[in-house]
Amino acid sequence: MTGWWARVFMHKKPIPDERRGVTLIELLVVITILLILLAVMVPRLRPMMEQRRIREASRTVSAFFYAARNRAMEIGRPVGVSIERLKIQPEAAVTLRMVEEPPAYAGDVIGARAIVRRLGTSPLFQVRLNTAEVASMLTQTLPVAVGDVITFESQGVRYRIVGLDLNGDGNPDADPDNLIGDPNFPVQSTPFAVLLVKLEDVADTPWPVTNNPSAPFPPENPANGIGSRPVTFQIYRRPESTAAAPVRLPTGTVIDLYSSGTDSMALMGNPSGFVPVDHNPSTPEIEDPTPVIVLFAPDGRVQRVFYQNTQSAVTEPIYLLVGRWERMPAMASSPPTQRGPSLAEDGLYNWQDMTNYWLVVNPNTGLAVTAPVSGTTLVNNVKVPNDLYTARNDARQMKGVGGR
Repeated sequence: MTGWWARVFMHKKPIPDERRGVTLIELLVVITILLILLAVMVPRLRPMMEQRRIREASRTVSAFFYAARNRAMEIGRPVGVSIERLKIQPEAAVTLRMVEEPPAYAGDVIGARAIVRRLGTSPLFQVRLNTAEVASMLTQTLPVAVGDVITFESQGVRYRIVGLDLNGDGNPDADPDNLIGDPNFPVQSTPFAVLLVKLEDVADTPWPVTNNPSAPFPPENPANGIGSRPVTFQIYRRPESTAAAPVRLPTGTVIDLYSSGTDSMALMGNPSGFVPVDHNPSTPEIEDPTPVIVLFAPDGRVQRVFYQNTQSAVTEPIYLLVGRWERMPAMASSPPTQRGPSLAEDGLYNWQDMTNYWLVVNPNTGLAVTAPVSGTTLVNNVKVPNDLYTARNDARQMKGVGGR
């Protein structure tokens, strides 16, 4: 028996100790301590989180510009970045798209020709096109837009398309589709389409030269000196979106187009940046769908900038300000020289916030550098720049920032 009882006690499992639970008072104390810690830490962490969002947005913009530049060098054709305006605030942008310049348009048939006539001594010209040679067979529209550039017989003289002039009066037709940025002029079943064009550089010598600018137009017989002889033409159209996915900036961050631009724009101040165009001054809102496009050449440099639907060569750095939505005015400025108050509590604009960043693009190389906003004057114990020009001091010297 002794051995049997010994074996029973040896194989008997010990009874575990009872565990004591947490009381309600102890749980409330822990929760209170956590809430106090959160109340202390969140205000300290919030600026760091906002600053990280701004830096992430600036890196996103910089990487997208580098991707467009590399793409242009890879395919040997102009590629750029389209900065799309917000509809509710056209001075701000949050979406970037990659665009490519389509091949020059020279008509739908090999033998397409144009006849050119100058309107007196003005820089305006009328260009008559045969719609059977240029109008698309299915849509019956001209595949061009206001702001596109046309040349004749591959000469260097460039003309900017102002609009349609189907009635031949020398003024753009009052057509709702004949607006800046609206592509494809409707020509319907008219036998001829007349484009109104303007010398891009008034100092250029017009070519071809017409012998009798005051004669009726369109000419019935181009050989009698009423208009030019039939000439070939090349229309350089606006860049078009590619299949690449667009990029959207992080929540709460924007590209401030009012403060973006060049130093010449900032010094002239009328306007100081890439402000929108008021298509209908009779309404309080400014509706301008036209984006700002920075186009890179196949050699990597900045070839042109599209702003207000005008192509411009670039000879100085381009500054893009990446900032916060709350530092934008509630509405676009009208007129552009009188900007509304900032939405921020301290009333500062994006160019006055030293935690924001500039993306500066070198026009000669196409390389982009991210630099902080420069501050010079203390306002409420915060250093802010005196004006938009001084806010770019570090960016102007290409003092980039690195790390995360």
